[in-house]
Amino acid sequence: MRARLRTMGVLAVAVLSVGGLTTATATPAAGAPAKALACYDHSHSINGTDPNGHWPPYSSTYTTSYCNDINVKMTTTVSVRTCFDPTNGDPYCNGWRTVYANTWGLAATDVRDGTNFWLLFSSTGVQGVAAY
Repeated sequence: MRARLRTMGVLAVAVLSVGGLTTATATPAAGAPAKALACYDHSHSINGTDPNGHWPPYSSTYTTSYCNDINVKMTTTVSVRTCFDPTNGDPYCNGWRTVYANTWGLAATDVRDGTNFWLLFSSTGVQGVAAY
């Protein structure tokens, strides 16, 4: 009878441990907001620019509700600035920001959903992804 109780106790501890591991791995890392994961899940490929360094080439795009910021992850270290075309007013660009290779970086922060923008890179042969 004692052996059977000990076995049941060991099984209970094992079940609780597995349950604890499942819960721990299901939660986001400390400081990593859930919105950021959804944001990066909706990234767009950057495969070069137009001759002036604009992406999307010869065009612009609009921010979405998936991201609060405009984020880029490039294959090489590059400088980027974000240019905006507001419905009321003249187009303008923010300052240059360095984005390091293979790391998510911010091209612009706190951008409203539906904002018309394009990215301007310091190099035309850039490769990577943008999430906005």
